[in-house]
Amino acid sequence: MPAPTKIYFSQVASAEWKDWVQVVNVDNDVANVMAVARNEKGETVWSGERRLRPFQAWSIPIDPVSVKQELSLTVSSNRGIVGERHCHYQTQVLAFPGAAPELKNVGRRLFFPEIRPKTGEWFRILNIDINPAIVNIIVRDTNGVPVKQFSSPQINPQCFWSFVDTEVGDVYGTMEMISTQTIVSERHLHYGEDIKGVAVGMLGQPLDVSPIPNKIYFAQIAAGAWGDWVKVINVSNEEAKLVAVARDQNGQAVWTSEKSLRPYADWVVPIDPVASKQDLSLTVMSDKHVVGERHCHLQTEVLPFPGAAPEIGTAGRRLFFPELIAGSYDFFRLLNITDQTAFVNAIVRNTDGRVVKQIANQIPPFGYWTLRDEDTANTQGTLEIMSTQTIVGERHLHYGQQYHPGVAIGQLGQVLD
Repeated sequence: MPAPTKIYFSQVASAEWKDWVQVVNVDNDVANVMAVARNEKGETVWSGERRLRPFQAWSIPIDPVSVKQELSLTVSSNRGIVGERHCHYQTQVLAFPGAAPELKNVGRRLFFPEIRPKTGEWFRILNIDINPAIVNIIVRDTNGVPVKQFSSPQINPQCFWSFVDTEVGDVYGTMEMISTQTIVSERHLHYGEDIKGVAVGMLGQPLDVSPIPNKIYFAQIAAGAWGDWVKVINVSNEEAKLVAVARDQNGQAVWTSEKSLRPYADWVVPIDPVASKQDLSLTVMSDKHVVGERHCHLQTEVLPFPGAAPEIGTAGRRLFFPELIAGSYDFFRLLNITDQTAFVNAIVRNTDGRVVKQIANQIPPFGYWTLRDEDTANTQGTLEIMSTQTIVGERHLHYGQQYHPGVAIGQLGQVLD
């Protein structure tokens, strides 16, 4: 898919929460970009415009506008754009990509692979269609049994609706949203006593794609002191047979496990002990449709990632990361998910779109390549990855002392091919 010309952020937070939103022109021509903030009723309360040179970034000055009210943000352009939003309060930082149909992170059927009891769960739904939306919400336990079902009020075009964990119930399981119109939805998980002062954000994964994936990829299972939690769900109406395969840097299988899952039941893959001495990747295959989620954690640093697949727009040959931060530590993992050698070119640009550095490498079939902060020259800017084969890319941002020390966020590369 080409890069989108319109991207959506379903929330710009109010009160003490602060928002940072950056968009990038990923076209080779000058772009005219307009940002529009709307309130809960869909009324425009602010707009701003900017001309961007090719690959130039714009940090949208939206935060002061939302001090007294919650907003959504739509960014439109006459050229291809991508974006990223960080919502932060003290040590809690939530990261979201700009959503768009071309990026396959909006839809009429969205799925969240995890909801947790005894934490703070918060969900926002934004209707990006031209007609009113009604959303049906299905909460299931880990065995796939529905435990609660409720519907949204009518959500008018460009309006949003939010709900919290008290409406979901004290459930450990999953959540599915089925809408009459195209929506964007984000989940905010505020950990309770388990990890105080830590929060992670995820967009709902689309299930109204064709086909729904039956193979998903996690580019890293971390070694050493880092712990990994990986959960996969059978999102079909039939029993599924799953196989999980962990591979080393060279693509060699070092561990496998199998599981049968009832419809909408989940499996927490017992991968963490396997990676105690070396980094691995993880592939989960099924004879039915699957989705998944991974949390990589060390003390107060928690990195969330969806299971990636070409079908849901999270694996491709051209990946883009809208942000690099100077003075913090950036780590990138690129996984080749094909049986052919991938020739990969990484392009580092500053915020004005000028190329600062280029790096090339080969990745063996099913192997991976890691770029560290020193490889990207500690640049304030962006990173583009071009590959001859389909890859998945993860970014781990470990904030420096001048920002949010002890906090980390994770994002997948946004697919532009």
